[in-house]
Amino acid sequence: MSQPLTLATKANIDLEHSNEVIKRIYRQVFGNRHLMELDINKSLEALFINGDLTVQGFVTALAQSETYKKLFLEPNNPYKFVELNFKHLLGRAPHGQAEIQKHVKLMRDEGFESEIASYTYSEEYLTSFGIDQVPYNRGSSTMRGGSTINYTRTNAFEVGYAGYDGAMKGSTLLQSITTGKTPDITGRKGVGNGGSLTISWSSRRQIGANRRVAQKSVVSQTSMSSTIKSILAQGGKILSITKA
Repeated sequence: MSQPLTLATKANIDLEHSNEVIKRIYRQVFGNRHLMELDINKSLEALFINGDLTVQGFVTALAQSETYKKLFLEPNNPYKFVELNFKHLLGRAPHGQAEIQKHVKLMRDEGFESEIASYTYSEEYLTSFGIDQVPYNRGSSTMRGGSTINYTRTNAFEVGYAGYDGAMKGSTLLQSITTGKTPDITGRKGVGNGGSLTISWSSRRQIGANRRVAQKSVVSQTSMSSTIKSILAQGGKILSITKA
């Protein structure tokens, strides 16, 4: 497991550090996939460098992108997609079938963007990563309320530094959840941003290395409502909404 990485200084002050953070965010959100040049979002990177996006906001925008949808939603069934969202955005495996069903229902009822926001604007996300730490695999460390089988499940879908998510069609994790058995882990081996909106909002508490209270989230118009709902649910306050 790579060590947790936090944006320790303002991005536009320490560009070398911020570029390492950006690299780690892409690796985490896209499951170590190699991305084509068209899939790299320079406009989001610029917002991050300028201090207009926190790590949390950057992670959300990438996970709500067309590239993420193309790589992980379109080729997979909803259950596999939810499994990957837990891995990429919360750094853990789903705790059980009920948790998977809850997210499958959320995506069916409220859409792709709402499903993503339900992770990145959750209390669990903020407690685990704050606003400036890159999400990472928490299954290799002790998690509050965790269990041995959840530790094993999380490690079951680790692909290693040279692997990437999507390389395997089957899901050892889903088989474990549906059967209740511990998985065997010994044998595992262009982002569009058109028509986006920037939601400026304040957090109810100061979290993260830079202790930013004001935050910004870049979202599509279709996900604006669900993102606002998620922000309000965690105690945030909407300051303004403008075109990105």
